[in-house]
Amino acid sequence: MTLRRVFAVFLLAMFGISAMTLFQVSQAVQHQERLLMAKKFALKQAKENKRVLDAEWAYLNRPERLENLARNVLDLNQLSIENVTGQVNAVPEPLSPSRPIANPLRRIELRNLTESDAAHSAQPSQSPQDINYNAAPYLEQGAP
Repeated sequence: MTLRRVFAVFLLAMFGISAMTLFQVSQAVQHQERLLMAKKFALKQAKENKRVLDAEWAYLNRPERLENLARNVLDLNQLSIENVTGQVNAVPEPLSPSRPIANPLRRIELRNLTESDAAHSAQPSQSPQDINYNAAPYLEQGAP
């Protein structure tokens, strides 16, 4: 008889554990279903908002509305060829620096330096004040 009682207690315990596990699983499934429903609702709302915003964007970007706004608010006029080329003489001359940083028209010949040339070139032969920055002689010869 004790074996039957042990077996009955064992079955009762297994039934209780199964019932609790089933209850927890069903509660977890219901929770996940509520989350899924909330996400579906949020997605539906986002799609609806996007549809409304697309409609508003299309309405606000109508060409006739933009043209009317450009004419009234921005005070824009159509350009004519006379407006573009009418006052060419009024354009000021560009400013040129009195001493350019480097003379791009000057041709530089590269040569192999020997040891004596390297020692000689270590000391500068001209100071920056002595260098002639006038490009006129180079312009007369033509561009390199």
